[in-house]
Amino acid sequence: MAPEPNLFYFCRPTHSAPVSHPVDFLSVQEFLTDEPACQTLWELLSTQFRTRGKFLTIWQGVRFVAVHRDPNGAADGFLLITTPINWQIDYVVVRPDRRGNGVATALLAEAVNQAYQRHAPYIMLTSRESLRAFYEGCGFTVVGRDPIHPTTPHPVDGSRVLSPPPIRTSGA
Repeated sequence: MAPEPNLFYFCRPTHSAPVSHPVDFLSVQEFLTDEPACQTLWELLSTQFRTRGKFLTIWQGVRFVAVHRDPNGAADGFLLITTPINWQIDYVVVRPDRRGNGVATALLAEAVNQAYQRHAPYIMLTSRESLRAFYEGCGFTVVGRDPIHPTTPHPVDGSRVLSPPPIRTSGA
């Protein structure tokens, strides 16, 4: 069976929106002081993904970590953001026992709010096609598809690779 194709998603933050659950939005330095959360993140990455090598590659570029905590205060969901100019969401991971409770939605909403507050021009992410409804429900738009090679962009409509819309500046 062929692997599920990846889709490329885009979101331009235009406003802050309510977040359904509290989320800590931390710099990497702040996150690294929370040893139990670091351990939970590593355990989730080790058991939920086959891409630990990718994680180790992108970690040096991660600038922010959004963390959701269960009612007992234990970290149960994470979202990692690299920030070259735009923001790139590299991982969204939630403890299996906490899935279906709005944790990932809250993490994404807080990331979009923070991008807006920090004037990030846009947010990109790559994820499986089966998660399309979820990401579109969080305000992301599909801008490309890659059914063959995860690193080679292929357009959704078969015509050309779509670029993010131009950024308008005030007075333009």
